[in-house]
Parts: sequence; structure tokens; C-alpha cells
Amino acid sequence: MIKIDFHGSTHGHFLEYVSNVYIMQTPPSQQSIFEPPTYSAHAPDEDYRTHRLITCGHYFDPRYNFTIDREDTVIRIVLNTQDDNLFFIALTNLMYKAGDVGFEKQMLSIPESIKNNPVLVRNNWYSKFNEREMYANFYADFVPIDQPVFKFNFDSFFSFEKFCIELNHLAIFLDQTFFPDESLYKLWVEFIAYNQGWQSYVKCNRILEDVFANESTSIDCTIIEQGWLNYKLSMICRIYDGLLFEDVVYPTNTQTVYNAISGHLSSLR
Repeated sequence: MIKIDFHGSTHGHFLEYVSNVYIMQTPPSQQSIFEPPTYSAHAPDEDYRTHRLITCGHYFDPRYNFTIDREDTVIRIVLNTQDDNLFFIALTNLMYKAGDVGFEKQMLSIPESIKNNPVLVRNNWYSKFNEREMYANFYADFVPIDQPVFKFNFDSFFSFEKFCIELNHLAIFLDQTFFPDESLYKLWVEFIAYNQGWQSYVKCNRILEDVFANESTSIDCTIIEQGWLNYKLSMICRIYDGLLFEDVVYPTNTQTVYNAISGHLSSLR
């Protein structure tokens, strides 16, 4: 069998579908693969499921009781957790997509003593980015296996060019041919539009650019995004306290953040 081993939030189901349809030439689903409310790629039709030649699962995790046999061909989606941007995208998607329950239900797992205090929640997310090995160790190392493994790079999902190049490399590994067409591009565009982690990353990047340009832009961010912005600002400006970290209400305009940073940097001179 051909098996995709992956961590939650690294898009194993999407890769399974694409590699089956555009490499193994199995019949495409006649219904959307993206399932509300999380719009993960969990909903291809039964005809696709019956004919697929590649299956995905959390084979690395003993809780799922999945196995990789010696004769299996193995693909693993690899995430470099030291890459800040990729880690943010993956962790955001984990909160929005894991278990198909959505962000609000995921947030229910946070202790009441933290959840009801915006400052504590914001700083809790900051810690997950700043001290990720201690507070957000969701991406354990894969178990070593004897057979060759194709390592599919997580970052390739977010550029159509990189995605196609990686799929072509995968096809070669499988001794197959990659057949991209217009439908693949349309499917990828839909995937990106539904990808909460990527959309959040793009949004936060724009906010940071406007902060440093001293442009007046509204800030309307989730608590995860607030923690991420604080992490990036602490990396750039060595700012670790003040209104960004201590005020109950997060700034709602980029110029407020710019002024806070300017005051902080002035105090360092």
C-alpha cells in the first residue's frame, strides 16, 4: 500500500486526494471535498474512496492503532517547526480544523482561569510561538522506518508552482506521471481560500507592514493573531511589555502599535 503519514493540520487529506487523482489517475470526487464548518478536505465521495490507491493517516501516533508494514510505500509531510511562519500557519489550522470541530470548540479546551482573561489568553498564545517546544509540542518526530520515505515539504502547499514541483517529485518517487490541469489549479485556489492558517498569515503580514509604514489601518484580530503579532514584534523590536501585552483591549489601529513601538525604542537609546 501507499500511505501518507502526517500530523494534524499539515493537510494529509488534501495531499491524499490530489496525489490519487492527479498522479494515480483515480476517479475524482463528484462532490466538493471541502467539508463545513472547517472546510478540511475530508468529504470526497464514496466512489473516490473505493478507488483510491493512496491513503492517509496519523501512522506515527500509536493512539490511532495504524501500522506501516515493510512492504508499504511511505510519504510523510514534513514541517520545519523552527520556521516561524510555517509553524504559525500549521498551529492556526490545528485550532480551526482539528477534529472538524472549529475554532470556538477548540478554545473550550483552554482552562477557564485563562480563557476568561484576554491578557492571559493572548500571552498564552505568545508563549506557544516563543517557547514552542515547551508549550506547543504538537509535531512529534516521525518514528524511523527501514524503507525509503518521500518527504513532502509542508511549505509547498502555499505556492502553486512549488506544489506542482513537489507533486512531480512525488510522482517520480512512485514511478508514476503527474498530470496537472486546470481543475487542479481551481482546486488549489479553493484550498488556499479555505486555509485559515494561510489567510491569517497573510492578514498579519499586512498589518505588520502597515505598522512599520505608520499607515492607519484597522486591526481586527483573533486572540491567536494577537499573540502572533506580539511574537513578531518582540523578535523585531525587543518589546515584551506595555499595552500590547498588558491591556485587556488590544490596539485597534496600526498607528497605535507604531506609537507604542516608537516609545519603546526611544527608551532604549
